[in-house]
Amino acid sequence: MNRTIYFVRHSIRDTRIKEDESAPLTELGKQYAMQMSEFFQYKNIQHILSSPYKRTIDTIKPTAELLNLKIKEIEPFKERIIGEWVENFDEFSLRQWSQTDYRLPNGESLEDVRNRIVPSYQKVLSQYEGNLIITGHGTALAVLFNELTGSFTYEDWKNMKMPDIYQLDYDHQNNISFKKVEMNFM
Repeated sequence: MNRTIYFVRHSIRDTRIKEDESAPLTELGKQYAMQMSEFFQYKNIQHILSSPYKRTIDTIKPTAELLNLKIKEIEPFKERIIGEWVENFDEFSLRQWSQTDYRLPNGESLEDVRNRIVPSYQKVLSQYEGNLIITGHGTALAVLFNELTGSFTYEDWKNMKMPDIYQLDYDHQNNISFKKVEMNFM
């Protein structure tokens, strides 16, 4: 069966709120979420799934309302748990991509993220038919993309935007094609 999975990285997060799960979108982030809903209007979406974090729900909410679909929260799609505040996030992230088992105390390695998101994604594919939107976070999605394509790298992760859309097409033999959807948010 041919189907398309759209992956959405959340829109612009309000970084003044340090609590990861409850951090909202900025006003500009909300505008981008509204603009993004127009892209999905005629994509024949049957289901919308999301990380339970506020910013991911708020990113896809305008689309869900436009399409008259409920948002199903999927806990394993949450962001990587870092464990503690990191001063140099780029250095920390590069180390995690170089050593995928590296983690801070009380945090997750990229292997930990892979071990929760890949089985969850496989379950979603078998549980939900048709075209889907999955809304999540940069690191968690990048780890999944790396698993699915074998070629999504640290540099690709660094180039992800807020928001961002990626499209994964399956044909009737389960062959896939993967691409970034170019959007011009204004």
